[in-house]
Amino acid sequence: MQQQVDSGTSFTTKRTRAVVVAVITTLLVVVVFQPWRLNFDDYPVFQTIFLILAAICLRHAVRGWYRVLRGRSELQMTPADLTMTYRGRQLTIPWSEVADIRIEGKPKTPWVVARLSPAVDRAAVPVRRRRDGSYKLFPIAHGQPSKERLQTRERLRSAIMGCGRRYLEPDQRVA
Repeated sequence: MQQQVDSGTSFTTKRTRAVVVAVITTLLVVVVFQPWRLNFDDYPVFQTIFLILAAICLRHAVRGWYRVLRGRSELQMTPADLTMTYRGRQLTIPWSEVADIRIEGKPKTPWVVARLSPAVDRAAVPVRRRRDGSYKLFPIAHGQPSKERLQTRERLRSAIMGCGRRYLEPDQRVA
């Protein structure tokens, strides 16, 4: 979700679809796919099919609950600074402290990733530091349809270019 805030842009994560997927797949695993309660002695292939379907639903349920319980994220960008909120912790970083910022990750789970200057206190950043020294600041429409994810990704990219002007294409990363 995107909102205009004081000549800047704000992005927040949505969890509605994740809640629906988590609840439905959990109910499917608990109520429908119970092969241990059905008698498959004559047709063991059906037991295998039910086990596979139950495993697929369980995987989607766990991923859905992880997205629901991960916590709300918000990213606000103004021409002066970048503000991120994660699990109730907030950090405002002036653009001069952002070494580079980019969008990277798998196509279904892209992230806004930033490398911050050494002057920023690592303990104040609400997310963990990665091995390369950068931080995953914001999940881009995880669990949302592909079209919405692509639109959000492009809006984020243009907001970064408009506010921070420190955007790097993924193939231009600094080692």
